[in-house]
Amino acid sequence: MSPSRGELIGGNTDTTMLGRKLAAWATLVPDAADILAAMGVTGFVTAGGRSSRMGRDKAWLMLDGRAMIEHVVTALSPATDAVAIIANDDEYKKLGLPVFADSKAGIGPLEAIRTALANSQTERVLLVGCDMPFVTPDLFSSLLEIGEGHQAAAPIGPDGMLEPLCAVYSTGILGVAVRLIESGERKVSRLFESVETRLVAFDEIRHLAGSEAFFLNVNTPEDYDRATRLLNQRS
Repeated sequence: MSPSRGELIGGNTDTTMLGRKLAAWATLVPDAADILAAMGVTGFVTAGGRSSRMGRDKAWLMLDGRAMIEHVVTALSPATDAVAIIANDDEYKKLGLPVFADSKAGIGPLEAIRTALANSQTERVLLVGCDMPFVTPDLFSSLLEIGEGHQAAAPIGPDGMLEPLCAVYSTGILGVAVRLIESGERKVSRLFESVETRLVAFDEIRHLAGSEAFFLNVNTPEDYDRATRLLNQRS
């Protein structure tokens, strides 16, 4: 039996306060999320990188009283059947979610995609970076809907940059990802060139609430200050 909407795979929703909040929220999600959950989607949050420009693990930076990674997990939960973390540090287990380690270090986003596809129990995965605290359930629902019938769906930000760590992937392309990595390829663009990919123009999601900050990556202390100011403006 596939996990129900809002379920945390391999974990107990009562393990942490975050788990209890997500379980409560699962009863209040919009109809669109109910439909998408039936398709089979697992959300994966990439974390545990070097955070060299930040000087500390950015996943645990506090924003509005919660760790940045918690903002991402909370946004993923209504649009997916399950949520898991990709990291090489057991510290992430305190979130009460399954944690999957990369098999090979230093490869980058392609390895995160491979890890997500290899460990998903559903047909599609939503892969999101832990440093994108302004993503929303509406964004994820839109990407899933637009990407239906495609092997991958990746948005393009307002700056024209492709966002492979806020994208939808079919588990059917696992073999392609593995072959690219084994051949020494590191560019995610080669994966998109090798499978049926739906690129999502920013104009297609611009109308969603908060779209101007969807792809704000918090990688530096300056980015963190900017994110904090944005949250203060919204409150």
